[in-house]
Amino acid sequence: MVGKVTEGVFKSIHFRISILVLLLFFTAIWYVNNLIEKETVDRVNAITEDVAINNVYLITSLLNGYEEQLRSVQSVLNTDQRSKLEAVFEQMHQRDSSICALYVEPFNGSPADSSAVHRTYQLRKGGGTLTYSLPFYPYGKLCLTVDLMGFHQRIAGMEGLNYAYVTITCGGVYLYHPDEHKIGTSLGEQDLMNERLAASGNRFVEKIHSDYLNIPVSRYYHPQQVSGQRWVFTASMPNIGLSESFRKTGMNFFIISLLAMFSFIAVFSLGVIRWRKEFVRRQEIEQQNLNLLLKDEKRKQMMVTTELERLKSGLNPHFLFNSLSSLRVLVGLNPDVAKDFAINLSNLYRYLLKQENQNLVALDDELVFTRNYISLQKIRFDKKLQTEIIIPDDYLQRRVPPLSLQLLVENCIKHTRISDSEPLFIRIFVENDMLVVENNYSPRVSSDAENSGKGIENLIKRYSFLTDRQLHFGVINGTYVAKIPLLIME
Repeated sequence: MVGKVTEGVFKSIHFRISILVLLLFFTAIWYVNNLIEKETVDRVNAITEDVAINNVYLITSLLNGYEEQLRSVQSVLNTDQRSKLEAVFEQMHQRDSSICALYVEPFNGSPADSSAVHRTYQLRKGGGTLTYSLPFYPYGKLCLTVDLMGFHQRIAGMEGLNYAYVTITCGGVYLYHPDEHKIGTSLGEQDLMNERLAASGNRFVEKIHSDYLNIPVSRYYHPQQVSGQRWVFTASMPNIGLSESFRKTGMNFFIISLLAMFSFIAVFSLGVIRWRKEFVRRQEIEQQNLNLLLKDEKRKQMMVTTELERLKSGLNPHFLFNSLSSLRVLVGLNPDVAKDFAINLSNLYRYLLKQENQNLVALDDELVFTRNYISLQKIRFDKKLQTEIIIPDDYLQRRVPPLSLQLLVENCIKHTRISDSEPLFIRIFVENDMLVVENNYSPRVSSDAENSGKGIENLIKRYSFLTDRQLHFGVINGTYVAKIPLLIME
């Protein structure tokens, strides 16, 4: 009797359908697990490459920054100013202690292309130097030398280097390594083989064991052609372990699914199918609503970004117009002074180009730019323009919108009577976390175009995108006072 019942159960159409459904369910789980695992691995590799490329780009930008400084020195240095080379070096060394020398050496052989910067290095275990050279006719080559240990310290203090450490190699030796003791030492056998493969122009990611971190890492190789040599940048990122974690989770999910499948077969009914359909439908509706909200938020962000860029775009033409007007006056009065004015104006526009895509800059940088601007105006007004700047060191790294301080100083000059009997006195200081610019109030009669107030209006709108703090403008006890908030970079 028991045998017949068992045989009947095994031959039942319901049993066969249940076995078929079970096999299909197992196959679907296996396929989905493999698909998600492959997608996880692909995304981990993409994340690794993105992080590595970002870090390599930051290091490359730092190296190129030395080249830009050398070109800047060449652009302002001429034969009458060679004696100022030491003073220029002192200023550069104070700003960046990794710059250890700036000098001119004779040509060795035929002069190279005047537009090309060449890099050479001298290494020793645990240190060395990297020298940038640029032809400086007719005296030789203008050279800037960087101490690799100082370069190491600059990288150690950089912001934005995330999750991956970077190395630089050339010819089988380390030019840079986060372990300073490895600078100037030779690569291991496996690393040397990989460097040669990358030096042939290949970019690739390899999973290896890092002797620096003593853990498995994904290492990205990025070759670059530098002064006729092939430098290889690597970025090593610890394995995130998502794949291994997913395998364990997948196995647990498989076991739980097996138990759920048996339960599902036991309680399978039309009502469950309808409930699942309704659940999916609601999920789709919620997802559609979420997508609509995300699209609306992106649209608002784009509108804010577009408005901010529009406000910023009005600054450079405004400043250029007033500067060229001053230059036009000086050309007729004193051509020699006008020449110096034009040189200084070009230096100012380097700053304008540098901050073009920035919403905030350090107050220290804005002060340097404003002092240069005031120097240009003093060429025009001489002793009729006097300034006093008192800014505590604690506030130099606070942030302000680019050209904001220069705009306030420019308004002082533009809207005040200036003469030998009534000189303009401008005072710049900090009060209650506000940057204050005040001047003796002696307004002059000017056209409506000059008094349009668009500069101040744009500055107020730019601040409205950055903070809720208010700006203040007005006359207090015979003095015109302008106050703008000092911001902190978050």
